[in-house]
Amino acid sequence: MKKMSVPMMIVLLLAVLLGSATLVAASARKQLPFKGSIEALETHQPNLPIILVAATGSGEATQLGRFAVSYEVEVNVQTGVGSGLSAHFVAANGDSLFAEGSGQATPTETPGVMKIVEAYTITGGTGRFAGASGTFTVERMVNQATRETSGTMNGNIILP
Repeated sequence: MKKMSVPMMIVLLLAVLLGSATLVAASARKQLPFKGSIEALETHQPNLPIILVAATGSGEATQLGRFAVSYEVEVNVQTGVGSGLSAHFVAANGDSLFAEGSGQATPTETPGVMKIVEAYTITGGTGRFAGASGTFTVERMVNQATRETSGTMNGNIILP
């Protein structure tokens, strides 16, 4: 049996310790359900065929509790595709969560009502959401006459 040199044992020990630290750091992150409800009032700025949609609203969701939300998206009225979607959620204590995504609008059987499905990626936040990641989907209806919208959100958030 060949003896291992002291420098080689130190290198192996360091590799084991670094690997353990990486596993501990990865396991310290928690994947949690992220679901709730949202309602908002939209404003529209047309520059056809694109409409810039901006909204402010509120809701309640797991991990966030009661929240305020603002979002912006550019919607192509010919295709219903929403791009450049960015959202900012603010919990009651002021902690923020940021997300980006895209969406698709489709007409419903009710005239003047559109179904919106948006896919978001969480890009970080502040306070307890600093370093957050994850994905969620928002499904909502928007009344084109009143510009009121409401729906649900469902996904996962990963917190450090």
